[in-house]
Amino acid sequence: MANLGKVFKFEFLNLVTRRSFLLTVILVPLIPSLLFFVLGLLNDDQTQNIGQIFTNEVANPLPIGIVDQSGIVKDYPDWLTYGALVEVSDEDTARQRTSANQLEGFFVIAPDYLESGKVLYVKPEINVVTEIVQQGALDELINYNLMGSNQDLYLRYTNPVNYSYEYLNSETADTRDQGSVATFVVPYATIMLFYMLILISSSFMINAVGKDKENKTIEIMLTSVSPMELFFGKLLGYGAASLLQMLAWGGAVAIIMNVGGQSLAFLQGISLPSQVLILGIPYFILGFFLYGSLMAGIGALAPNLREGNSSSFILTLPLIFIFLIINQLIGEPNSFISVFLSIFPLTSSVVMMTRLAIGMVPIWQLALSFAILIATGFFVVRGVSNLFSSQTLLSGEKFNMRTFFKTIVFGR
Repeated sequence: MANLGKVFKFEFLNLVTRRSFLLTVILVPLIPSLLFFVLGLLNDDQTQNIGQIFTNEVANPLPIGIVDQSGIVKDYPDWLTYGALVEVSDEDTARQRTSANQLEGFFVIAPDYLESGKVLYVKPEINVVTEIVQQGALDELINYNLMGSNQDLYLRYTNPVNYSYEYLNSETADTRDQGSVATFVVPYATIMLFYMLILISSSFMINAVGKDKENKTIEIMLTSVSPMELFFGKLLGYGAASLLQMLAWGGAVAIIMNVGGQSLAFLQGISLPSQVLILGIPYFILGFFLYGSLMAGIGALAPNLREGNSSSFILTLPLIFIFLIINQLIGEPNSFISVFLSIFPLTSSVVMMTRLAIGMVPIWQLALSFAILIATGFFVVRGVSNLFSSQTLLSGEKFNMRTFFKTIVFGR
């Protein structure tokens, strides 16, 4: 193992100094961060402009006339209208008072309002903000009169039922706020982040081994290092580079979620839970060692890179399956299938992070998932090392999936 450090250093620097890798690490988190920053600036300017318009319009003391041709509106209580809505006998009078700057405008309630719901709004100028407010005031006044001017009934109508909940089992009950955007955005973002990171980082291994075999570099390297030094050096080198990528992407997601809410309303209340930030690194490392080793094994056994990439699809099927049931994972994080996939080693790195993004996971499930993932990773790394021999790396035999798994499980 004397040359293990040299292989590690070479592979790590060879990857992190590539222009494509640097652009991926920097631009992928930088572009959305800049977009959210610009949106925040525009949102601040827009909020100020709307606020100024609204203030100017509200400062206008002129009331709005109500020409009721339906006979519905009979009461104009001060506690509801605050003098902003006044009764006018007919449309001609309303037009004259508006032209004389005595009214800001007027509503004409159609005679068949109960059937058609039609209301005509006449105003000297257009202002979207205050029109929404004024129309809302008219809606409240009409509802009050339709309820027979019963103040208690109207207040109960405008203040609907206040629900409270009690769960039979608080440990397994879904206590999330179903009306919050964060309830679904955070798990979706988490599952996408870890899926992409593990899939992209593990693909580095099959490309590294496959290209070395295609361009005959592997023959030169085996003259100075042992196959085991080559395997572990590549695994550790690409693992360190992938961890660097994970920290950059994960840090950007955490910053956007945790800080973006200060300038963008739709990001308010959205943040990555602390358990995801703490356990994300060890779960990613273990997930990379598992899938990275399997990909390296395919690269070692496949005669060329094209055949290796096509065969690697079989290994990614468990991760692809996650997206087929993603709604169930997020909607029912404590169901049997969700718990099983968070413990099953080929999916636990992604599913367990998703469940942790939703809420706390029982300690025994977390410990069991972690232990099985460590044991499986150790078993796979040891099994794939059987494929790294001069005989296998230098052979041009056709790839066989049965031989691949047989060698990993039982050795040669």
